[in-house]
Amino acid sequence: MVNNKFEIEINASAARVWQALTHTTMLEKWMKNVKVETDWKQGSTIIYTCYDEKGDIFVWNGQKMVWEGIIRIFEENKEFTCSYPDKSTGLVEESYILETLSANKTKLFQTQVFEQQEVADAYQEGTLEMLNLLKAYVEAHHSHV
Repeated sequence: MVNNKFEIEINASAARVWQALTHTTMLEKWMKNVKVETDWKQGSTIIYTCYDEKGDIFVWNGQKMVWEGIIRIFEENKEFTCSYPDKSTGLVEESYILETLSANKTKLFQTQVFEQQEVADAYQEGTLEMLNLLKAYVEAHHSHV
């Protein structure tokens, strides 16, 4: 297995970052081409679907970008981990762990687990972009989150 590890500091409370990561309507505001279906409970199914500009499911290297997983860990304002048993997108598991640095500063750690290095490498740029979109959204909407 191969891991990608990322971390980013966000100028907001852990509760605000958590809401942006785990509330469907908020997540879809900053991750504009992604729809998520889940009830946000440990043990539940979670499905992320990525769409192109035309509204069709995005296809990358011949693979539809639909991640169907199971929420393994759901500890409010602390950790959110999903596994993807079918591994169809190459992603086996991902975790988001929040560390409170101060009342209005949070460090977010994201870990992704893959079976192949080339797939892990292909996810790097998109994941960094996603984390920066999250940071920008939470910091710009701090009074609304």
